[in-house]
Amino acid sequence: MYQQEPPQEKIQSVTELFSNGQIQEALVNVEALIKDYPDEALLYNISGACYASLDKLDDAVKRYKKSLAIKPDYAEAHNNLGNTFIELDQLDLAVKSFEEALTIKPDFVDAHYNLAVTLQGLGQLDAAVKCYDQVLAIQPDYAEAFNSLGNALKELGQLDTAVKSYEQLLAIKPDYAEAHFNLAVTLQGLGQLDTAVKSYEKAVAIKPDYAEAHNNLGSILQ
Repeated sequence: MYQQEPPQEKIQSVTELFSNGQIQEALVNVEALIKDYPDEALLYNISGACYASLDKLDDAVKRYKKSLAIKPDYAEAHNNLGNTFIELDQLDLAVKSFEEALTIKPDFVDAHYNLAVTLQGLGQLDAAVKCYDQVLAIQPDYAEAFNSLGNALKELGQLDTAVKSYEQLLAIKPDYAEAHFNLAVTLQGLGQLDTAVKSYEKAVAIKPDYAEAHNNLGSILQ
């Protein structure tokens, strides 16, 4: 007869190995635990994360699905499965996984963000913008969401609103070179060249090897 739950220290040991980048060792250890605790959803989720990190994506999917077969309301496993579907370029399946995660855990900010990114990848920009807004309603300092929201708004041609999004991001994270670059591109699109130059200059000051920013800056200054 199997014990119901693995000792917490063994789970902690595996997660520390994973966090330290010792993925293969973490996988060996978690698979050994699975033999002793075959009904523990958490272990299959960790195993899936190990396989995903090792780029063994089909194995990762199998492990996440096993985790969810044991515990269908495991929001984190749905989210992880969705991320693996993105890696496999199965975006429709990724959307379903993130939506499942959010049905279970409506304030799951990473799942909202991942869903937004996936919808943006599918060209569903209006839906993506709504999801980014939900992310920022839950976590107003989610820097990457401001950047991605700005990009989606830019794609929709809403350049003024995109500018506001990048500016809000830079108020939180002033050393974000990509945001300065994206702001500069958007300002350039609005014909505000002097301000665009300043943003390009900030981007290259933070990241001196930012080739695209150097090129765009050079083209304006010619």
